[in-house]
Amino acid sequence: MVVFIFMNIQIFQKETIKKYGERIYFKLAPTDPRAFMLGDYMALNFEHNLRNYSKENTIMFLITLNDQKVVIDAERYVGTDIQPNQRLLLIQDQLRPNRFYFQEGYAKSYESAKYGQFRYLSPQQFLLDGLTDDNLTTINP
Repeated sequence: MVVFIFMNIQIFQKETIKKYGERIYFKLAPTDPRAFMLGDYMALNFEHNLRNYSKENTIMFLITLNDQKVVIDAERYVGTDIQPNQRLLLIQDQLRPNRFYFQEGYAKSYESAKYGQFRYLSPQQFLLDGLTDDNLTTINP
């Protein structure tokens, strides 16, 4: 029963982020493997790949967005004032997820992927919502 309640809370939290979260975009750096046991997926490598190389459990990063909400800069947050076009992200080891799974046979549809579309509610509440093309149009095969 406890596991069932925990799972439902996790699902509710993710659905809330998807419904109310602001869209922000991380440019992808290309890479595209396939795992025999996992099926088709695209390994995600972001141009601004936020990584925690310190011994700290988590690090706060400051990302700067352009007018289209595309991340144009990312750096470790050092307590400076946050501008309206900036957001904070709390990262444990690296920006996640590092894979995007899709149904077998849809690989061709995702070849045009240029951005990872994230939904953002707070520094701890953000998730990958899909992939987009150069025009920030969500890819729906």
